Amino acid sequence: MHSARLPAFVLLFGSVLLAAQPDPRELVRQSVRNGESAWRQSLEYFCVENDLDREFNPEGAVRSVSDDVYDLIPLGYGDFYQQHIRHDNEPLAREDMARGEAELAKLRHLSPAEKQRQFHKLVTERAYMLEVPDAFNYTIVGTDNLPSGPAWILEAVPRPGYVPLSRYAHMFHAMRGKLWIDQKDLQWVKAEAVATEDVSFGFFIARLSKGSRITIEQMRLPDGQWVPKRIEARAAARTFLFFNHNFEEQVTYSDYRKSSAPMVTAQR
Repeated sequence: MHSARLPAFVLLFGSVLLAAQPDPRELVRQSVRNGESAWRQSLEYFCVENDLDREFNPEGAVRSVSDDVYDLIPLGYGDFYQQHIRHDNEPLAREDMARGEAELAKLRHLSPAEKQRQFHKLVTERAYMLEVPDAFNYTIVGTDNLPSGPAWILEAVPRPGYVPLSRYAHMFHAMRGKLWIDQKDLQWVKAEAVATEDVSFGFFIARLSKGSRITIEQMRLPDGQWVPKRIEARAAARTFLFFNHNFEEQVTYSDYRKSSAPMVTAQR
């Protein structure tokens, strides 16, 4: 059918739909920028972290369970302390609590420059996030109405020929996934990734098997700040090339409270 025979309102409607579709790579690029800014600001908040680990035997039965609870305490200038408070639903032993309190007191007295050095180590570790927009090809496959509001759904596949720049970006060639990006704030509400082949970390110290999955979720606080909500990893791993284990880790964050500690004064 020739376009000249289409009614004008059909052509107009089609052009509006095309205009409403953002460029997926630029959408991811902006969401990564917004996400990194939100991550820095999230370090101003106290919160509770619950870390539940399950390890399975080769038959799939649970071999061991570990349940730990931490208070995440802002120290100012981008630094924070992860204070262990419970293990397997029991308070820590008195001597362990005392050691944690002593360590916290020591860290509180670090100079702003020392705290910022710790913060910039975290920034360096997260450098791979800045490569995400260019390391994959993206397709907008739909929308979803989430509790946080409407979100774009994007599928991501490795971009052929991409040369990674940072340590963890070397995994990208073996990953594919899906992103839910909030249409209003352009923040990641959820991200899912799966390994399409075995993935090695570092100098062959650890390897994740094909089929390993990770899910990351964020939430918007009443004050508008985006913060981590849940991280879940299900994987088969081999460490030091000889020890195999299947595991599931669920990390959840709750009870966010704004701190008055000074934040980092400069960004790198």
